[in-house]
Amino acid sequence: MNSETELKYSLSPKEFKSLKRFLASYPHYSKRQINTYFDSPSLGLKKKRIGLRIRTSNQESPTLTVKFPKLGKKQKIAALKVRYEYEEYISLKDAKAVLTGTKNILSIEALPIRILKRKASKSCLKELGKLGSLKTERTTYKYSKSFILELDRFTFFKKTFYELECETTDPKTADQEIKKLFKNLKIKYRPQKESKLARFLKEWQKKRA
Repeated sequence: MNSETELKYSLSPKEFKSLKRFLASYPHYSKRQINTYFDSPSLGLKKKRIGLRIRTSNQESPTLTVKFPKLGKKQKIAALKVRYEYEEYISLKDAKAVLTGTKNILSIEALPIRILKRKASKSCLKELGKLGSLKTERTTYKYSKSFILELDRFTFFKKTFYELECETTDPKTADQEIKKLFKNLKIKYRPQKESKLARFLKEWQKKRA
């Protein structure tokens, strides 16, 4: 199984700008991403804690991804998220067809779809559809030899959020380093316990109410 281990921290707009200024001297690159999420109207995937998306980018081929939590002992680091992640590149043609509604996402021949069909109920899969999109401006920084930092500004339903992510194989050390960085820059240490998808779905449900 593919495992994703990452740390997430919430930022205010002012903290985001301050961190971006500080990190500007480190090697970095930026890209725009659009995550389009799929579920049934009753959120059958959410109930099973499954996330399904197509990600398009101005720099990379489209990807199809399914995620779900990795069960185990409770994590001591508040910012830490550990999940199983199955991701595969798909053709731009297939991505466009699914996003415009001319092709069913379940008809794509890819590992994430095979995993999804094993984990989700038939009733949920039957009603699966596009919920909406989240737009992200991401800058990735090579901050140290052991981990990179990803600074995100993302928008959905006309609301904007700011976040720092860190994918790492040594979350304890990375979290300690980020705490030091935040202290030096007078940034409040706010572990983000909800994923982008979880926050998106909350707003989606409000719009439907």
